[in-house]
Amino acid sequence: MKKLAWLTLIPLCFTGCAKEQPYQTPITPVRTQAVETETTEDGPKYSGSIEPASMVNMAFRLGGYVEQILTVPDGRGGTRLVHEGDVVQKGTTMVKLREADYKVKVDQATSQVDQAKAALIQTQDGVKQAQVGVDKAKLDYDRADALFKKQSLTKIDMDGAKAQLDNAQAVLDGAKAQLPLAQARIAGAQGLVDEANLALKDTTLVAPSQGVVIKRLVEVGTLVGPGSPAFVLADLNTLKAVFGAPDVLLSHLSLGMQLGLSTDALPGVPLSGRVTSIASAADASSRVFDVEVTLPNPNLRLKPGMIVTVQLPGKGQTSAVPVVPLSAIVRPKSSQDGYAVFVVEQEGGKAVSRAHTVTLGGTLNNSVVVLSGVHAGEQVIVTGAALVTDGAVVQVVP
Repeated sequence: MKKLAWLTLIPLCFTGCAKEQPYQTPITPVRTQAVETETTEDGPKYSGSIEPASMVNMAFRLGGYVEQILTVPDGRGGTRLVHEGDVVQKGTTMVKLREADYKVKVDQATSQVDQAKAALIQTQDGVKQAQVGVDKAKLDYDRADALFKKQSLTKIDMDGAKAQLDNAQAVLDGAKAQLPLAQARIAGAQGLVDEANLALKDTTLVAPSQGVVIKRLVEVGTLVGPGSPAFVLADLNTLKAVFGAPDVLLSHLSLGMQLGLSTDALPGVPLSGRVTSIASAADASSRVFDVEVTLPNPNLRLKPGMIVTVQLPGKGQTSAVPVVPLSAIVRPKSSQDGYAVFVVEQEGGKAVSRAHTVTLGGTLNNSVVVLSGVHAGEQVIVTGAALVTDGAVVQVVP
């Protein structure tokens, strides 16, 4: 029994006396790329994408059932509903709501106008009749006055003639006072007619300009409410090319600068545009600034989504210079005003990252010229550069 107890305690002793293993810092995986050299006499080129310079959200002012949507040829002898990518001309009817509900309102408003006009005619007739009464009362009063002056009429009869004249005049004044009210009723009813006709007109959405359909958000039979979107149209007459520029390029860009562009979709066709927008802050993930170049598109040859090459002015560079991708550039801890790259070197059979302070030049295509700090052929970290430190062991992955 004693031997069994000792054997039981032996594993516990080994478990409790085992030394705690030190924490091993995980090795950071990185991707590298060899420093290359480029020679060019042109300025840097950047890839950008074509986007609409302006877009219109077509929405219903009123609600109703969608009765009709624009149809276009389907290329097989039939027709289909318009959808994304179709080009429409200015004034084209895009979608219509059921008109019957709004025609009823137009008829009701028109009926009120007719009633108001009839009431005006009655009021005008009343004025005419009141005027006849005034004229008769005036003649009676004049005769009574002449007789009264000859003392052939009593004072009571004279006063009666005067009262009849005053009463007739009051009736005329009252009838005339109804004329503006009757005319106002006509104007009010006509306003209802105009409003009903406007609502009837708004059951149809018309393309405000020539453009391409970006989105269609309705189907035939859909019940829509006021403000519901129906289509998103993009104006194709003016487009913009958007590309990302590194901070070292911003000093060479200015609003209104003329830049050349080209696209493989239109080989040999020179394009030109002006810088119309430079982002005030860099994108958090790519660390580049969005630049917009607005260019005309008179023949609608360019389409949203096309890739273009933006050509910046050159500086006559003719010698080979080392270049690195923008993703390899980091801020060194020693100076937040400078730049550095991490070069992977082999030390003791391990891949070690070494920070090299660099002096940057201009940009070539989507790379940055390095004037000093690295040499052609050195392996720089292009993915994971922000996660490593000087002297850290790294794992180079494909």
